[in-house]
Amino acid sequence: MNKISFALFTLSFFLFQQFITAQEALFVPNEIQRAVKNGTRTNIGEPGKYYWQNKIKYNIKAHFDPGTGLLKGKENIIYTNKSPYFLSSLVINLYPNLYKKGSKRDKPVHLGDLHDGLIISKIFIDDEEIDPHGEDCYYEGTLLYLSLPTSLQQNKQIKLSIAWEFNMQKTTQLRTGKYGKNTWFIGYWYPQIAVFDDIFGWDEVPYDGLHEFYSPFADYNVTITVPENQLIWATGIWQNPEAILLKKYLKRYNKSLTSDDIVQIIKPEDLNKNTLQTLKTNLHTWHFKANNVIDFAFAISDHYLWDATSLIVDKNTKRRTVINVAYDKNSLDFYDVAKISKKTIQYLSDSMPGIPFPYPRMSVFNGGGGMEYPMMVNDRSESNYKEMIDLTSHEISHTYFPFYMGINQERYAWMDEGWAMFLPSELQDRLAKSKNNAKAAYSTFVYNLYAGNSSEATLMTPSYHIKNYEYYVASYYKPEIAYRILQDLLGKEVFLKAIQSYIHRWNGKYPNPYDFFNTINHVANKDLTWFRKPWFFEFGYPDLGIEKVSQEKTSFNITIEKIGSLPEPIYIKIFYEDDSIAIIKESAEVWKNGNTRYKITHTAKKKIKKLILGNETIPDINKKNNLYTN
Repeated sequence: MNKISFALFTLSFFLFQQFITAQEALFVPNEIQRAVKNGTRTNIGEPGKYYWQNKIKYNIKAHFDPGTGLLKGKENIIYTNKSPYFLSSLVINLYPNLYKKGSKRDKPVHLGDLHDGLIISKIFIDDEEIDPHGEDCYYEGTLLYLSLPTSLQQNKQIKLSIAWEFNMQKTTQLRTGKYGKNTWFIGYWYPQIAVFDDIFGWDEVPYDGLHEFYSPFADYNVTITVPENQLIWATGIWQNPEAILLKKYLKRYNKSLTSDDIVQIIKPEDLNKNTLQTLKTNLHTWHFKANNVIDFAFAISDHYLWDATSLIVDKNTKRRTVINVAYDKNSLDFYDVAKISKKTIQYLSDSMPGIPFPYPRMSVFNGGGGMEYPMMVNDRSESNYKEMIDLTSHEISHTYFPFYMGINQERYAWMDEGWAMFLPSELQDRLAKSKNNAKAAYSTFVYNLYAGNSSEATLMTPSYHIKNYEYYVASYYKPEIAYRILQDLLGKEVFLKAIQSYIHRWNGKYPNPYDFFNTINHVANKDLTWFRKPWFFEFGYPDLGIEKVSQEKTSFNITIEKIGSLPEPIYIKIFYEDDSIAIIKESAEVWKNGNTRYKITHTAKKKIKKLILGNETIPDINKKNNLYTN
């Protein structure tokens, strides 16, 4: 072997050893390792050559009585197995069984809302009737295990037909419910086939009321029959407005589809007792279609105002998104929700994440709480204008995570809630005319209260194992801070490129944390194991302190100690004796080598009066060691 060959071999071996050491430092579960070995995932964050996911088509006919809350439905499902496995059974989510007597739940519900669950009256598999109460059906909580007559092979499909009914809850307003006379938001309402993926197989995590969902991409063709003068807003594109609306309202509706202005489809004066908005008949059947979405929801009222507008979200194709806002006339803030929704969608499309809003519709309904659905939002009224901005923009931001990206919220809630906190934060501050970084400062304040406590969980702890307020810390506040620090150390341009690559690679698919981590590494051309490990995998807390300050003739030295285990940026505000001020900034990358001390030499002939380490956006559980006075 010549000297050059030997040198190249030595260098290659050294780099390989570094790679192996970095990978060994980060725990990779067996399921992820198998997926990479099987070729469905890769170590650079791209979907593998053999990535697959099953296909689902729903044709649902629903009847809803807004007076009683009774919902009846029939659905035909075409399920195609694209996996290399033979499926001997299906797992089906029956989310209304959260309210079934005796069900386990992590959220309280009103006793009057308890019922016998979602009642299935008929099941057919490829025209063969199955007894819903027989041995082929096993019910456990919110899950139904349905045995198939013969195993479903790769690239084969079955047709499943189900008839069911249940009563919507009237008092409990947990993500869905009743919000006044003839006014409802309805989600998680039909038998939904669970995700079967290349990592875990069937998703068998039951719905407990606290933790959210992992739902499969599917095509929906849905009709909903309701009494006359009931208006419906739903996931997807409304197919038959001319069969429902009176001419004057249809004209306003059609105008809104291409208008940049806000169109009042239903105005306060249109709500007189004897005024109809829909064609006169006993019942109306509304028809909606939505393709490649992970769920379908709808809302209904006979006395809500209705504002609508649209905007171009893709400058290249001129594609538009239409915004609908339905609200009670007594709401103090919803009169401006259409405007804030439009600004949010524009910001998301143009700035952060800078990818055109992916769906043709967004409807914001004045219900309760704050909950996102594909192309739908269920929001309470706010008395504070700033809170309305925050709530509206947060829920709309969920369009990207978990809907455009099929996020497993049950296990990795930080992969969607953290992004919904981070993406609109600059816009929220600007629209609310808050001081810079107000949203980031609030996340930091909350996280400081819980960081390092014995009940705090790591981000990689499956979300369904985390309870109480610790769930919200791990899902919302800590990941938002981690994303912010990551942006700071990569630089906004590289960070945005990495996030856009992640979205382009995984939209319409089911990414897991390692797909995210590996994409960032690949695009940024950095091994960020040193950052990911403490922030996402380990227990720890943030704490930087000023250890030592020494002044020379023309400079001074500052030694910062990393007392906690979390790497974070250094921000020092210097106050001189002449009352002038200077700022020193360093990204979290100064801690990448595992060092616990970092020395800064700052050139200045002035004398220091005091130093303050940190600011309101950098978490630190002990501020006592952040001040130096001369």
